Amino acid sequence: MSNISNNSAQFPDEVDIIVAGGGSAGCTLAGRLAAADPSLSILVIEAGINNKDVPNVVHPAMYLSHLVPGSKTATFHKAKKSEKLNNREAIVPIGGCLGGSGSINFMMYTRGQGIDYDDWNTEGWTGKDLLPLFRKMETYHNDDPGVDKSFHGYEGPFHVSHGGYRSDAFQEDCIRAATETGLKDVPDANNLTEANGIQRWLKWINPATGRRQDAAHAILHPILESNRTGLQVLTEHKVVKVVISNGRATGVECVPNILTQTLTPATQALANPKVIKARKYVVVSAGALSSPCILERSGIGSKSVLNKARVPVVSEVPGVGANYMDHNLYFMAYNSNLTEEESFDPFLDGRRSFDDEIAAFSKPGSSKHIAWTAMDIAAKVRPTEGEIASAPDSFQKLWKRDYESRPERPLMVAVLGPTHLGDHSVIPVSQYMTAAIFLSYPYGRGYIHITGPDVNDENDFDCGILSDDWDLDALVIGYKRQREIVRRMKSFVGGAESVVLGPKFREGSKGSKWDYPTANGAVTQYDPEDDEAIKTFIRDTVATTWHSCGTCAMKPLKDGGVVDGRLNVHGVEGLKVADLSIMPSNISGNTYATALLVGEKAAVILAEELGIQDF
Repeated sequence: MSNISNNSAQFPDEVDIIVAGGGSAGCTLAGRLAAADPSLSILVIEAGINNKDVPNVVHPAMYLSHLVPGSKTATFHKAKKSEKLNNREAIVPIGGCLGGSGSINFMMYTRGQGIDYDDWNTEGWTGKDLLPLFRKMETYHNDDPGVDKSFHGYEGPFHVSHGGYRSDAFQEDCIRAATETGLKDVPDANNLTEANGIQRWLKWINPATGRRQDAAHAILHPILESNRTGLQVLTEHKVVKVVISNGRATGVECVPNILTQTLTPATQALANPKVIKARKYVVVSAGALSSPCILERSGIGSKSVLNKARVPVVSEVPGVGANYMDHNLYFMAYNSNLTEEESFDPFLDGRRSFDDEIAAFSKPGSSKHIAWTAMDIAAKVRPTEGEIASAPDSFQKLWKRDYESRPERPLMVAVLGPTHLGDHSVIPVSQYMTAAIFLSYPYGRGYIHITGPDVNDENDFDCGILSDDWDLDALVIGYKRQREIVRRMKSFVGGAESVVLGPKFREGSKGSKWDYPTANGAVTQYDPEDDEAIKTFIRDTVATTWHSCGTCAMKPLKDGGVVDGRLNVHGVEGLKVADLSIMPSNISGNTYATALLVGEKAAVILAEELGIQDF
């Protein structure tokens, strides 16, 4: 009998631990515990398909295929219409297969700052506390002599590298141009302290195999394929709710996922809800957009939300579903003079074959483009004194309060790549370049709540993007900074006519003039109408960074918290949450490393409580 299947009839009715969600944290948690104690019976229940050796999961260059309509590896959440986004309905994709968002993300290796974790204000979760777990998870491939090796791991299951290919000339061009705007060229922007440096960015890619490093392939599948484990995985099933008896979680109710399974008369009986009991723990690990909904359907949440959704209240925890956070991202695209070999665009317009590149990877002399994502350069950025002085008074006030005396706190992350990530069917076949900006710590907050007891009921989701005006002012600074970098790059063709995606300035305005090449030190000037054009562009295009978090915050109940520092849900015994939803505040950077970190920390906590020795 296989220990991974989409047929619930193949699984026992009772296990020791149920992990509701097979994403990055859930796979890490389950895999670590299963490896430490093979006698434990652990069941992971995942709503999506098995990701084992799925081509567009394991091969990095295929990552954008997950975001196309009809994707079988992503789930798309539609937020309510927002005036702040010029009446758009934001779409937030998350991982929809085993491995979660780590199976479909852009693979950028990014840690938060040490002070980000300190700011969680929870015993055992400071940056100093968590560094050993960061090191435990990774095998770090970076031979730059400037890297302090004490901050990295070299024997973990997740490989971190530059991937199979990088556009060296583009990287050098970016870094040279960026340093002219005040950024430092640093060997390691992920040492938990660097806040104003640009780097040749590393990715979650194994340099030997060229494969993505998602938690299912790195930890879960090797254990499942062994003959010495109590670990099992039920795929293509949604957890409806946690079953709670006398104040304790005793199991879960789950049903087949109708988006992945076609039910026939012969299998219709399997569509009935199935209850699986848990002798020791239920751990909800379904992500920031699903974990709070599981809790609410279980009767844990705000009384007003539960009453409206016709769900009896089991434990009143008002913070469930609140405090939704994301990073606010937007892209600019430009014509470049890069060669076809230096560009990722041939993958996106059909000039370069995925199949051919997969076949060629292991051959001598292969370019290894298939193990590339074009996310070649990134930076954590603090604004210059001039940029701060030119910002509105409201921006300066919060900058002074939250950033000025904290030099380890970046304002934003900037990413540059030799490609255009948009629709290539509407632009000439060519080579492009992209600059992206996202805020490190947006002030805007949203929420997600259920509207009824059924797992397929539509949720009430407000993404909160730009709900605080400070965020828009900060993103304007981001636009101006990336523009100063781009117009100093030799890869940029030059001139306003080479802007493929960007603000529409009025003819003759200061912002419409793209002087190029530029003398070092020259700064583009803008008038108030230019600033409004930038804001309009941002409102029209800003979107999710796929970094959903915060909806089951790790805080005291009286402060709006949902779990405590041991990840216990307030008011219910035997129930924990372990995913990015527990983040009480944001971190600077892509969140995958932090999702793995939560899984590692949850495993440590459970191992202690279970009495597992030498974990």
